[in-house]
Amino acid sequence: MSVGRRVQWDRHVDQIIRSQHYTWLGEGLAGETPQVALADILTDIMHMCARQGISWEDLAARSRAQFEREEAEVTSHEMSNV
Repeated sequence: MSVGRRVQWDRHVDQIIRSQHYTWLGEGLAGETPQVALADILTDIMHMCARQGISWEDLAARSRAQFEREEAEVTSHEMSNV
């Protein structure tokens, strides 16, 4: 669903929200480079936030904090195995 071909993106986002089957987000990975696919997925998440009244900035901050905790756990685990 990259910029030039994001046809009916709004329908796609509505289907994801309606179904609550968020694994559909992974469909953006099909046949695209990771950079393009992940940009499309993040764009869809931003649309979902807007439609659900969720702050994208708050969600991104919470996600960043969770990411950093998880990365620290992995690093700590790897260091303890040395």
